[in-house]
Amino acid sequence: MFLAIAVHHVVPEHKEAMKAFMTTVTETVTGTAGLIEFGGYEDQGGKLVGLSTWESPEAFQAALPVIMSMSDQRRPEWTSAPDDLLAATPF
Repeated sequence: MFLAIAVHHVVPEHKEAMKAFMTTVTETVTGTAGLIEFGGYEDQGGKLVGLSTWESPEAFQAALPVIMSMSDQRRPEWTSAPDDLLAATPF
């Protein structure tokens, strides 16, 4: 199992646009080989979190080109800082 977590430091006035973008990414990736679950969440501080669970790191790497192909739909002004990206495997 493999987790990929992206924490987005969203600017409040662009939150809905970022949520829509994240939903598009989730919908596009759904059904990809090796994907167990992919969803978007909001923490209590207003950050948006993309959390995906994969069968393996290799499955995630294979899907990464599809995920990254949508990056041109995201606007830099939607976030106030670079994303925090975490990758984790069970111990």
